[in-house]
Amino acid sequence: MRRSACLLVLGVLSAGCSWSRYDDVVEKSPIVLLNKPKAVSDGFGSSLATATVGDSVTLLVGGAPLKSGGAEFELGTGESPTLEARDTGHCLGSDAPCYFSSSPVALSRAQGPGKEPRDLCFVDGGGTASRESGVTVRCTDDVEYALPVPDVVNTLLEFTYRETQPTPFRFAADHGPDPTLLASADEETAVWFYPALSKTPIDLPNPAESKGRWEKFQERKLAVARVDETARLFGVGVPSEGIVRLFSAPDGVTASYIGCIGGTPGFGRAFATGPVVKGDDGDELVVSDNSVVYVFDSAKLSTLATTLDSDCSLGALPEGALVTSFTCGSTKNISGCASSDFGAALGVGDLDGDKDGEVVVGAPGMTVRHTNNAGALIIYDVDPPKTDKEHLYDFRDIAFLSSAEENDQLGRSIALPDLGDRQVLAAGAPGGGKVALFYCAFPELTGERCR
Repeated sequence: MRRSACLLVLGVLSAGCSWSRYDDVVEKSPIVLLNKPKAVSDGFGSSLATATVGDSVTLLVGGAPLKSGGAEFELGTGESPTLEARDTGHCLGSDAPCYFSSSPVALSRAQGPGKEPRDLCFVDGGGTASRESGVTVRCTDDVEYALPVPDVVNTLLEFTYRETQPTPFRFAADHGPDPTLLASADEETAVWFYPALSKTPIDLPNPAESKGRWEKFQERKLAVARVDETARLFGVGVPSEGIVRLFSAPDGVTASYIGCIGGTPGFGRAFATGPVVKGDDGDELVVSDNSVVYVFDSAKLSTLATTLDSDCSLGALPEGALVTSFTCGSTKNISGCASSDFGAALGVGDLDGDKDGEVVVGAPGMTVRHTNNAGALIIYDVDPPKTDKEHLYDFRDIAFLSSAEENDQLGRSIALPDLGDRQVLAAGAPGGGKVALFYCAFPELTGERCR
């Protein structure tokens, strides 16, 4: 049985797709499952972060946030990843308090201890490293350190240690060679960032005079988009309010509040950034709400001009700022869009090697071959239409596990490891404690695993 291509027709995926290409139980399968280490006992696959430096392609797999830690895998640049974790030291196996985040991030270069930057470090969470308190970082050479945090967050950490009540830290970073790191602590009003190769926290201005001021005990989701080599756009999502607050840092160091977007239920609950539209120099900002995924041009969003009573609705955006949007669809093998949790996780990556990015949408509640909550990933390609009748996007494919089990929740987390000529799709299924690598996202791809 061979797999045919699928088409998007009026927002509904066609039913003419088989799934043999996603058989993960055959030799040289196009899907590889990483081996769960004993150290990550709870929620393996809850989060993913990846970076590539030279020939080292590294994937950090997180366990249940605040309860477990993370394990580091070396994938290599070929098609034979190392299945066993090479490092389980991320908030694991240490007497020092360390609370793993729900959104760890990778920094391809970071300013750690000493004068010279370090290659490939992961921002794990909040806690203590090398006897310093703050944002905990662990590099691939096993060096650990803590980034200083704003005073109010330091006080919060001291309370955490004393009362053993973990504080949720959230992070985001761009994918450039010298990334900017954005951080937040839900239990405080602080949202701050570290410029490229800096260990100094800089507070984002609190839009306190507007109706969207930061509140304590408020879940926030974060994004950093590269507008150009220097400029950054920060997104702070508050899904309980259905809005995303935007901040512009044209010099990468000084940030100002420029306005908000959203207005739909759950808007800002997940982000991804990266080059989506061919020919764009900067990143697109991809955002989901409870049922729709939106693609924005970050450079055009950066031209927002705010007032204290600014309109967050998408109708008030600059022309061309909203590139496209799409919703869930079904095939004969996957169904249940209404309960699929479409948009729970997002990713952007060049899966076919054509120098622009595809958008990957996680739907961990999707039913796969009558298996409830098995989960799936839906892949879209966004290109300028050639005619007025064409969509701005094309449905490209669906990825799922032929060995799926009930409540696996594949697509709860997504990462796109970079192999050099293209990227591959990594997805977490924390309900089943699984992480899958999809090496053949599209039928036209070649390689040992795509035959």
